[in-house]
Amino acid sequence: MSDILVETKELCEYFQVKKGFLSSEKQTLKAVDRVSVTISKGETLGLVGESGCGKTTFGKTILYLNRPTSGQVLYDGTDIGTLSKEDLRKLRLRMQIVYQDPYGSLNTRMSVGDILQEPMVYHRLCTKKESHEKVRELLEQVGLRTFHESRYPHEFSGGQRQRIAIARALAVDPEFIVCDEPVSALDVSVQSQVLNLLSELKEKRGLTYLFISHDLSVVRHISDRIGVMYLGQMVETAPEEELFRSRLHPYTKALFDAMPVPKSGVRLKRTTLQGDLPSPINPPSGCHFRTRCPYCTEKCSQVQPVLKDVGNGHFVACHLFDK
Repeated sequence: MSDILVETKELCEYFQVKKGFLSSEKQTLKAVDRVSVTISKGETLGLVGESGCGKTTFGKTILYLNRPTSGQVLYDGTDIGTLSKEDLRKLRLRMQIVYQDPYGSLNTRMSVGDILQEPMVYHRLCTKKESHEKVRELLEQVGLRTFHESRYPHEFSGGQRQRIAIARALAVDPEFIVCDEPVSALDVSVQSQVLNLLSELKEKRGLTYLFISHDLSVVRHISDRIGVMYLGQMVETAPEEELFRSRLHPYTKALFDAMPVPKSGVRLKRTTLQGDLPSPINPPSGCHFRTRCPYCTEKCSQVQPVLKDVGNGHFVACHLFDK
C-alpha cells in the first residue's frame, strides 16, 4: 500500500473574470497552473510564497471546495473527481481545513459546544449525548477548559478562537488537514503555542498537514518538506533541512534573503526582487519569474521550466539547472 495520502497531477484552477467594471468581456485568471505534488501519510508539507501566488486556492482545490479546471487530485489513491456527491460527502470526514481568520470562520451566534457538535451530528457520528462528551474531550485536547463550551466566539481571544477552529476540524476525526495561514492573524507570543499544539496533535492522532504560510520561520518550525509557489506554479520542493541548507531557485533565495536577521557586524549579500508580482491574468511567457530574475536568459522567455530532480529529494524548476 502506498505511503502517499494526497497527490495532485497537473492541477489547474482557472477563473473567468471581467476585463473591467463596465465590460462584459472576460479573461482567464490562472490561480493554480499545472501543479503536481505529493504529500505522504504523517507528513507536513509547508507551502510558501508571496500573497497572490495561489497558495490558498491550491489548498481549497485539493479539498474540492473549488472544483479544479483540469488535472487530478488523488486521495489515498482515489481520484476525487470521479466520486459521487454522497461519496465526496463521506470523504470530507477524512479531510478538513483550518482557516486564517478564526473569528470569521466561526458562527458568532452559536456557542462553542454547538459549533463542535454540529459536524458530529450532521454526519451522524454519534448521539447527542455522546457528542456532548466528545466536545469536552476536544476542548481539553486543544488546551481549553470544559466550561468554555457554553461561551460564544466573541468572548475569546484570537489564540483561543483558533484553538476552537482546530477543535472543530478534529471533531470528525480527520486524517488530513489543510492549515491555511492558521497563525498569521495571531500575536507572535501566541503563534508558537498554536504551532506546538498542531505538532502535538499530529503526533497523537497521526495527522497529515498541508501548512500554508508566507513566513519561512513558521514553516521551518512545523514542516517536514517545503514547497515554494510563484504565480500559481511550484518552483521548488525539498525536505526542510535540505532547503534551508541549499536553496536553488532565485525566487527561493530572494524569499530567504527577505527574512529578518539579528544585527551583526557582517554585511550580508542579499537578493532583492525588482518590481511587483505579475498579474496571473497575463503572466510572462516562458518562466513566470523571468521579469524579476537577475539570471534571466533568452531561453527563459521562450521555454517554461519544469521541476527536475537535483538529488536529495530536491526538485527545482529553473533553466540554470538544465543538464
